[in-house]
Amino acid sequence: MVLGSVFILAGCLSEARQTGWAAGYGGSYSEPISVVMPKNAYSITQQFRRAALYDGAHEVSDHFGMDVHAPIGTPVLAAAEGRVIASHWEPGYGHRIEIDHGTDGSGKVAQTNYVHLQKRLVKKGDHVRRGQQIATLGATGLTAGGVPHLHFEVLYGGMNLRKHASDPQLFWLKGPGRVTCFEPRLKRGRSKAFKITYPVQCR
Repeated sequence: MVLGSVFILAGCLSEARQTGWAAGYGGSYSEPISVVMPKNAYSITQQFRRAALYDGAHEVSDHFGMDVHAPIGTPVLAAAEGRVIASHWEPGYGHRIEIDHGTDGSGKVAQTNYVHLQKRLVKKGDHVRRGQQIATLGATGLTAGGVPHLHFEVLYGGMNLRKHASDPQLFWLKGPGRVTCFEPRLKRGRSKAFKITYPVQCR
């Protein structure tokens, strides 16, 4: 099962690969994105994947976000400014936060979801800034498999996960595939398109 192998990879990630490394898209992704990781960014152990496919050996299921592997307690940051629309615990995903980022320059709504958190630091209705700590990274919920990681989702153009889940790699502030750590002096630029920074504090 792909999910299990990812958890094994995350659990056994070597010290040398804890930062600056990103899992590939593999044969199950028709349009892989070339990813450039900052050396100080915690590693991505699973990329976004849409639609169940068959890679010749086994079925590959949907994965509507990306997984960032980091130690329990690592600060989780708001990827963009917005309003918290959910902050709760649920059995499958554990502690979860959802942020509504409003409508961007193209008229599309955007939302980010943060799952398997250790502790939530914001509540529904709170306004958050880009880079503000909203939680700590954990391994809560049945689907976390006991492995510390952040499951991070981007919904763009609507709020339905199955219909509007989008690859986070498309939205970095520095451009598609160019993972962007949050820095207080980082400029958004003139673009009115929805842009994000890394949802986990870089080392």
